[in-house]
Amino acid sequence: MTDSAPLKPKPCRKCGSAGEVIKAGSRRYWVECARYGRNGNCNSIGDQADNRRDAIRNWNAIN
Repeated sequence: MTDSAPLKPKPCRKCGSAGEVIKAGSRRYWVECARYGRNGNCNSIGDQADNRRDAIRNWNAIN
């Protein structure tokens, strides 16, 4: 995979649902399970990062 290829979150390792990129503020990103919190009952969430790409990499490393 080249560095310019689009990076997508892998499915959640706990329940298999999609990973969603969340943005809060100008430089706070993380990926969480689509069934996280109010959307369901899964508690899988990735580490925060300064940009979208790093947040996805953090998520994919645990999934």
